[in-house]
Amino acid sequence: MRYILYLLVFIYSTFAEAQLESSFWYFGINSGIDFNSGSAVAISDGQLATGEGCATISDELGNLLFYTDGSLVYDVNHVTMPNGTELLGSSSSTSSAIIVPLPGNANQYYIFTVDTNDEFYRDTDGLHYSIVDMSLNNGTGDIDVFNKNINLLPVTSEKLTAVSNATGDGFWIISQFQDLFYSYELTANGLSATAVISQVAPFVELITTPFTNVDVAAMRGYIKINTRGNRLVAAHFSNNTTSDFDGITDITTARSIAYTNGGELYLYDFDNATGIVSNPQPLLTKQDSGSIYGVEFSGNGQFLYAEVDYMNASTTQTFELIRGEIVQYDLTVSNIANSATVIYQDNFNAFRGALQLGLDNKIYHSRRQQNALSVINSPDASGVSANYTYNSFALTQNATSWYGLPIFVQSFFLSGEIEAMDHCFGKEQLFNINTTANVVAIDWDFGDPTSGNENFSTSLEPSHLFSDPGIYTVTATVETLVESFILTMTIEVFETVAVNDFPEELEVCEEGFDQAIFDLTVIGNLISTSSDQTVTFYELELDAVEDQNAILNPSFYTNLSATQEVYIRVSNENCYELFSFLIKIKNCPVEVFNVVTPDGNGQNDTLIVSGLYDIYDKHKMHIYSRYGQKIWEGNNESGGWDGTSNTGLLYPGKKLPTGTYFYVLELNEPNTKPEAGFVYLQ
Repeated sequence: MRYILYLLVFIYSTFAEAQLESSFWYFGINSGIDFNSGSAVAISDGQLATGEGCATISDELGNLLFYTDGSLVYDVNHVTMPNGTELLGSSSSTSSAIIVPLPGNANQYYIFTVDTNDEFYRDTDGLHYSIVDMSLNNGTGDIDVFNKNINLLPVTSEKLTAVSNATGDGFWIISQFQDLFYSYELTANGLSATAVISQVAPFVELITTPFTNVDVAAMRGYIKINTRGNRLVAAHFSNNTTSDFDGITDITTARSIAYTNGGELYLYDFDNATGIVSNPQPLLTKQDSGSIYGVEFSGNGQFLYAEVDYMNASTTQTFELIRGEIVQYDLTVSNIANSATVIYQDNFNAFRGALQLGLDNKIYHSRRQQNALSVINSPDASGVSANYTYNSFALTQNATSWYGLPIFVQSFFLSGEIEAMDHCFGKEQLFNINTTANVVAIDWDFGDPTSGNENFSTSLEPSHLFSDPGIYTVTATVETLVESFILTMTIEVFETVAVNDFPEELEVCEEGFDQAIFDLTVIGNLISTSSDQTVTFYELELDAVEDQNAILNPSFYTNLSATQEVYIRVSNENCYELFSFLIKIKNCPVEVFNVVTPDGNGQNDTLIVSGLYDIYDKHKMHIYSRYGQKIWEGNNESGGWDGTSNTGLLYPGKKLPTGTYFYVLELNEPNTKPEAGFVYLQ
C-alpha cells in the first residue's frame, strides 16, 4: 500500500530587497559602498569630502542617481550638477541632507537640508528644501532654479529623518529643535509647508554664550524612525544650559563642559497617519554622563542601538575619552531603559559616529579618521550575539571615514522573503512572507496561468497546486501600513516518481522456526519499471525516510517475524515516495516420500516428509501394519520413522519386515485435516 509520501526538496527562503534606493553610499573622504550584489562592496569613485552629513539616492533598481553633502550635489557621473552648489546644508551638520522622492513623479526628488554654524549655532540658516529634476542636464539631473533653498524653519537642530506615511502615498520628513518635533508631509500633490508640531520632552536649550563651538554640541545627534514607522529615537550629544557656563572665562574649559556634561537619548511613539510624536521615554539622560550621537533600529524592529561616549573634562584639550559603548535596547520589554545591554566597548578613539542599517541587514558604524567601518553583524540577535566587530569592513585604499554615514527614508529598508520549497509534482505547496513589516494584504501570482483562477490568491499564507512540473516565478505584492513592495522567487516543481500497482502482501512457505526466504525484488519490479528510478527496501520506516540501513540482498531476505512490514522507497533524482507491504509466512502442504530403505547409505533411511519438521511443530505421525496395528508413533522431536517399531506388542524396538505399511499424519493446526497414505519399507 502507499504508506506515506515524502519529498526530497530544498527549503527556500528567497530574500528580496524591498527597495534598492539605498544601494549606494557615499560618505567621509572619498568613501563609498555598493550594496547591489546583496553584500557590501567598498568603492572609491565618490567625490565627497564631508566630516558628517551626507545623503545618497538610487532608483528602485539600485542604479545611482545622485548624492550630496548638503551643499554640493553630484550626479551619476560624479560631476557637480550645474545648479548643484550652495545648498544651505553643511557637511559639518549631523544630518546635513536627506533625499525623498516625490510620489507619482519618477523625475523629481526633494533634498531637505539642515545646516550648522560651528562658531555660533544660533546663526544657522535652518531647514530648507530644493528639488532635483532628473529630466534636466541630459537625464543626469539638476536643481530646479525656482525650487532651490526654500525655507521651512528659520532654526532647527542638525536632525533629519523620513519615513512613508500610513497610506503609503507619501512621506513624512521630520526635524527637531529644543522640545519640538516638526513633521512635514510630502505627497503627489507636493510638500505641505505647514508642519505637524509635537511638543515633547526633553527640552534641549540653544544656549547663549560668548564662546564659539559650544552651543553646537547640544544640536548634534541623529534621529531615526524604524522601518514600520511607529517608533522614533532622538540622540542629543549634550544638553547644556546657559547657566552651566556662568563664570567660565576660557574657551578650552567652556568646550570641555559642552562635551562632557552628558546628553539625552529618548524613545518616542510616532503616528505615521498624523505625523505626531508622543510618549517620550528616557533611555539615557544628562545625569548618566554619556554623549549620544549615532542611533539605529534593527531590521526586525526589536532592537535599538546607540553609540555613547563617556568623557572627562579637561583644561588642556576639549575632552579626555574614558570609553565608548555600543548599547542595545530591547523594544519588546515593558521597561526598555532597563534592557540596556552593552554589546561592545573600547577606548581606542571617540565612538561618536553614525549608525546606519544597510541592505544586507547589518548596521555600520563610522568612527573618525578610520580606513574602515565597524559593523554590527547580526543586529536582530539579542545581546553580544549581535556581534559588533571593530573596523571589520575595510574601505578602499585612499578612503577615510569621519562621523557621518548617508541617511535614507527609513521605509526603504522594509524587506522580506518568500518562504517556500522546491517540491515534487502533485504536492500542494504552502507560501509565507517573512518580513519585519506589519502586513495588511498580499496579492499572490504563482506564475501558473494554466491553473486559471487558482493562479491568484489574496491569502496571507496561501497554498497552490501547480499544474505541471517545471520552473515558476512567484510574485507577491505586499501591502503594509507604511509601504508597498514586491517580492519574487523562482520555484521548481520536479517530476515525481512513476509507480505501478503492486500486491500489498508477499507470502512464501515457511522453512522452519517461523522463517522463510523472500525475494523482495518481485514487488520492486512491479512497482517501478523506469530505468531512471531506484527501488530500495528497509526494515524500519525511519530508515526509509533517511535512506539508511537499506536491505542489502533483497532477493534473498530472511524475515524477522511471521508477519512483517517492509518499507519500499522509489526515488528519482529529486523526489521519492515511500510505500510499504507485508511479508508473511504460510504453512504449505507437506509432501510424503513413501519409500524407506534403512540400509545406512544416507538415502531414504527414514521416512522423508518435506515441509513438516519445525513447521508443523505440533504434528504427530502414526505408522500402522497392514493389519491395522500401530507399530510406531513420532512427533517433531523424534524425527522420521526409520523402519523400526516403538509401540505395540509385535516388534517393539526391532526392525520390521519388508512390506507395505500405512501412515496417518496429524498436523494439529487449525483448518487442517489429517493426512493418510501408504509407505513401502524395504
